[in-house]
Amino acid sequence: MRVRTLVMAGVTTLALAASVAMSPGAIASASHPATLAAGFHGKAVAHPVAPLKGKCNTAFGSELPTPDGLIAWNDTTGTGFNTAGASDVKCGRKKRTRTIGKVTVNGYFGAVQELFNVTFYKNDPADGTSEPADNGIICSYTNLPGAAGGQYPTHVTTVLTLPTKCLLPKGTSWVAVQNNDINGPWYWEMQVEQQGIAKPDWEDVNNLFGSGCTNWSNDRYLIDCLGYDYGDFMLVLN
Repeated sequence: MRVRTLVMAGVTTLALAASVAMSPGAIASASHPATLAAGFHGKAVAHPVAPLKGKCNTAFGSELPTPDGLIAWNDTTGTGFNTAGASDVKCGRKKRTRTIGKVTVNGYFGAVQELFNVTFYKNDPADGTSEPADNGIICSYTNLPGAAGGQYPTHVTTVLTLPTKCLLPKGTSWVAVQNNDINGPWYWEMQVEQQGIAKPDWEDVNNLFGSGCTNWSNDRYLIDCLGYDYGDFMLVLN
């Protein structure tokens, strides 16, 4: 089922211009929408993105005509918000080009100094659909410090330095990012261009938004979970 969500009225910090119909599962999450752009109806202004390229064919692409970010937040309660985005990357054969020490992303909101979780997954090609393998974690990091706090539609670039480097396998892997605190969400910015071989993915572990996308290995991408046909998340690996 494709669920086209979500903008909730009453989110004063976002100054949303208007609300749209919410899915039943979204009502419990009315204080924090899944997406930032829909309520602006084209009024938000795109900003130039500083060119940045990295390992495994990653690069910052173009901002959407109306910039958008999708909620990627673990509120640490265990029963509330636990959402994340994931982007696939394709690495070459040389070890040095697959050894990752930094993850750079663009995003909105969160604290000025934020804590993030970063997880690298093996690719799961079952049923002909490439996606993160839930049981295939390559490397996982919690509470990585990084700058955030961008006020939509102006993003902030966040650089996350990994305490130990992660060696990705040859071929396709996935990178998932979310902020990790009780105080409020961070939104991972989307871009026009697709990074790897697959569309971006998104999960909502506790199904607060009613999409049913509660795990990665479900043969469903972002477009099936939230209805947005965006190219990818802004992500650079170094």
